[in-house]
Amino acid sequence: MWLGILCLVAVIILKIFFDYRRPFKFPPGPRGFPILGNILDIAKLVKETKFYSNVWCLLAEKYGSVVGLRLGFDQPLIIVSGKAAITEMLNRPEFDGRPNGFLFKFRCGGTPQGLLFTDADVWNNQRRFALRTLRQFGFGKYSMDHILQQDAISLTNIVTKLSKDESIMNLHSFISAAVFSHLWYILEGTKYDVGAESSELKEVIHVIKNILGSTQVSGGILNYFPFLRYFFPGLTGFTLFKNQQTQVNNFVTDIISKHKNNKIIGESTNFIDSYLEEIEVQKTKSPFSSFNERQLIYVLKDLFIAGVDTTDNTLGFIIVYLAVHQDVQNKLYHEIDKIIGKDICPSLSDKNRLPYLNAILTEVMRLANITATTLPHRAITDSNLLGFEIKKDYTLLPNLKSVHMDKEHWGDPEVFRPERFIDENGQFVDDSWMIPFGLGRRKCLGETVARNTIFIFTACLIQKLHFMLPEKYPKLCLQGVDGFITAPPEVDIMVVQRH
Repeated sequence: MWLGILCLVAVIILKIFFDYRRPFKFPPGPRGFPILGNILDIAKLVKETKFYSNVWCLLAEKYGSVVGLRLGFDQPLIIVSGKAAITEMLNRPEFDGRPNGFLFKFRCGGTPQGLLFTDADVWNNQRRFALRTLRQFGFGKYSMDHILQQDAISLTNIVTKLSKDESIMNLHSFISAAVFSHLWYILEGTKYDVGAESSELKEVIHVIKNILGSTQVSGGILNYFPFLRYFFPGLTGFTLFKNQQTQVNNFVTDIISKHKNNKIIGESTNFIDSYLEEIEVQKTKSPFSSFNERQLIYVLKDLFIAGVDTTDNTLGFIIVYLAVHQDVQNKLYHEIDKIIGKDICPSLSDKNRLPYLNAILTEVMRLANITATTLPHRAITDSNLLGFEIKKDYTLLPNLKSVHMDKEHWGDPEVFRPERFIDENGQFVDDSWMIPFGLGRRKCLGETVARNTIFIFTACLIQKLHFMLPEKYPKLCLQGVDGFITAPPEVDIMVVQRH
């Protein structure tokens, strides 16, 4: 007992010593307090600015493009801001790891598994198989055009039916199931009708969104002081987080079990069946393969998360911005009406014919910053960044918002102005400063399908419906709701049929 107490005291003394002795060439940042580090500094700034991403931007303004923070017993957190620094960091393989914090390991079953929070050979092998197999079933290809159209039409019809009396509604719950439908078809092999999805799937989508809305990309208190879960499991959020993870894991496990029981060898028509076949193939090659049913649970879990929240949050922001900016919405409708008409469903082949729509989508992604940072990275070896020493296992967080809101580049970054992406000839012009899906090898693998989904759904909705705020609606804060992924503000929208 006494030995344990002495060891604990020694650890605390060493912690205090190292917290006050910033290593040579450690990135600049607020000094903080012993043991707590910069937790109170961050909490104070979050209270003032409402968003963690705003805090990262403020710290960058004060200390520079590379800021060093210490947060409890977790590894130092390095905030990287500005296009040059972020581009360098995300393109260097020594920063391609994923963090080892308690929260990240716990949601993966205690060891790195899946796609989002693995690195090295496990990540390479899982990502390579996932990309190859998803594309085999149409992921990100124009062959999925008709499925996206069907889902967009179904969503439009649901909203149209509900809007017959000019009712006021919150559209977010409808959008989530609609945008996930085509990915579910690829993963599981069955197609559900939008609005008629199973109660189990609907509940899991709801749970996933709650997880992403209630956690922070830096990990939070469970990463800073993981031992607190033993003393305050409810207060730290551990009980809720554990129950949510269990619920999602059980749902995915049940789906896999059904596929195992009904599998016909050699007739894979979906991702799950293909992965189960790959497990058997890999067993003959090596007893240490990373392909197994437990790994499949977390690969599917990661694909669910990637497919559920970012795309539908983007669509939610688009609707809110268009409802607020009626002039932009009217101009967009006239473009769609002129190029496509009132009766033909928009398709991916129309992408290059609708420059103003592309400009609006890009401007919303720039301003909304749904992914204000990428997922955290980890240094896999001792290195340096812009002259600062980055030790192995330091966590690095690229602050994408600092690029999208850079005043020197954009001029008026706070202003919603889609025309900034339109040239003198009326054509859409992309900008290399737009990096909502990240950069480098760990760039979001679902970028193409996300962009395609957002394009088709927005075009279909605006072709048939007009969105507006109720009369005398209070002034909105369009920054949304902070979380692991930024959610659109909770807004009542009035929907009117165009024709």
